[in-house]
Amino acid sequence: MIRIVALFVFLLAQTAVADNTSAELILRGGTVYSLDTQGSRHSAIAVSGSRIIALGTEADINLLMNDETEVIELDGRVVFPGFIDTHIHTMDTLPLLNGVMLSPGQTADEVLEAIAEHAANFPSQNPVLGSGFLARAFGINGPTAAQLDAVVPHRPALIIDEGGHTAWANSLALANAAISAQTPDPVPGAHFFQRDQLGNPTGWLVEGAAIEPVKEALGVVSERSLRAAAPGFFSDMSAVGLTAAFDAGMIDTGRLGMQIAHELAETDALPLRMVGSLYINTPKDLLTAHEELSTLREIYDHELFSVTTLKLSLDGTVEAKTAVTLAPYLAPEGHEASPLLPDTQVFNAVFEAYSLGFDLHLHAIGDGAVRTALDAIEAGQAAHPTADVRATICHIEVVDTADIDRFGALGVVAQTTPTWFEYDEIAMEFLGPDRFEQLYPLASILRNDGRVTLGSDYPVSWIGKDALNPLFNIEMAATRQRAGDPNYPIQARANERLSVDQAIRAHTVDAAWQIRMEDTIGTLEVGKKADLVVLERDPYRTPVHSIHTIAVDITVSDGRRVFQRVDGPNP
Repeated sequence: MIRIVALFVFLLAQTAVADNTSAELILRGGTVYSLDTQGSRHSAIAVSGSRIIALGTEADINLLMNDETEVIELDGRVVFPGFIDTHIHTMDTLPLLNGVMLSPGQTADEVLEAIAEHAANFPSQNPVLGSGFLARAFGINGPTAAQLDAVVPHRPALIIDEGGHTAWANSLALANAAISAQTPDPVPGAHFFQRDQLGNPTGWLVEGAAIEPVKEALGVVSERSLRAAAPGFFSDMSAVGLTAAFDAGMIDTGRLGMQIAHELAETDALPLRMVGSLYINTPKDLLTAHEELSTLREIYDHELFSVTTLKLSLDGTVEAKTAVTLAPYLAPEGHEASPLLPDTQVFNAVFEAYSLGFDLHLHAIGDGAVRTALDAIEAGQAAHPTADVRATICHIEVVDTADIDRFGALGVVAQTTPTWFEYDEIAMEFLGPDRFEQLYPLASILRNDGRVTLGSDYPVSWIGKDALNPLFNIEMAATRQRAGDPNYPIQARANERLSVDQAIRAHTVDAAWQIRMEDTIGTLEVGKKADLVVLERDPYRTPVHSIHTIAVDITVSDGRRVFQRVDGPNP
């Protein structure tokens, strides 16, 4: 069989030469992992324009050279399909890039100190922005405006928590948004302003519809800032080997974010492929969602940027106490979170998506929300058995054991973020040991014929900017421990660890399937797009707790070299 494949590649190369087709780019002298169904490995790959034209031995591929061919000597390095981030918020990250970057590991005092230092270092920044803190550090009811006033007294300030589902405003920010004791909650019980015993807003804003009016009042999003920040952030994505991404919601930037991404694509300035979605997390917005998505699909239909998917947020997060669970929380005792979208509306929206052929991306953190998502998808499939719809349930933090095999049975993608797989003390406190054992059952879903994909959910990073790097996800999916620390407690359960190969495929082959690009990218095969990454070391041969230290040397997207490591080997 090996000889037959080699002969086929040789004949392909001969045909290419006969047709006057030569390679514009050749990478040779290493290991090229195709990740195709045969598990093919090669020592060289040839690219012409935006496509792969041959894979094989160096001798085979050298037949495609001419005087103008650029040759990259791999010198033993490895080539993989370009990494795909299956859940990220690209444009919504941009307004936060110049804010204070906090960490969920910080105490309340450390968070306040970092914000004060940032505000002092950037006296002209108005409003003061930040992200990444853990509200639980300030107690069960979160931080208060008074605490933020103490470190930022003369400018409005808005700090987004680690999960992105709550935010912390100071008094000036609340005043700018005209939020007072008389202001009604946007969606009582689901999107609301935390209040004291007298009904006054405390400054802790729970869920998107409560955060949005403050962001709007402060002008957090501006066209100028987005255009200025976008090139640098997309370059950062290229630098970690990302050649494609699913944007899971331009929540704050909306149509403006889509417009800018589309313009970058049209001018060949977008260094990766991006599939976007219409994000819905309130009953009001769901009323016009299908009509809106139909319009967006027509407007944004570029090879490098399209909008194809309906994103529904069924619940929030465990740390915000807005994750919907099958049984009440243990702390606060008896707490039951309200769904962000009522179950009836979810079922109706999913039913309509199947009738219109819209792909689905459903946010579900708690086991109650996961159950609702699976039930709605099952009902949609039963009503439209011939519909071509791909459904993904993202995050899947807590999955009831009765629901694990339903992912495979229904063909639903299980998507999540392994950089969150540090020992989750809050989940233990809020949900208890039984549900703690049900966190992120990735290996079980795969064992039951499901499909798993991985993404960063950036800027909801948990570990800061490193979370953008797929190699951190790959390592932590395989270890369920803090990156680089074999002595760190294992996030239960140890038998839910993925193999390194499974984790890599979750960022490549299966990720491409999720975004409907499996015929175009995800593997390195003749005729597919030249989306690839060159790694300095082979992750299959690297100690698992060191995978995150592997450097990306080169990233090629659509045949374009979009990243070259400055301190790496010469091409």
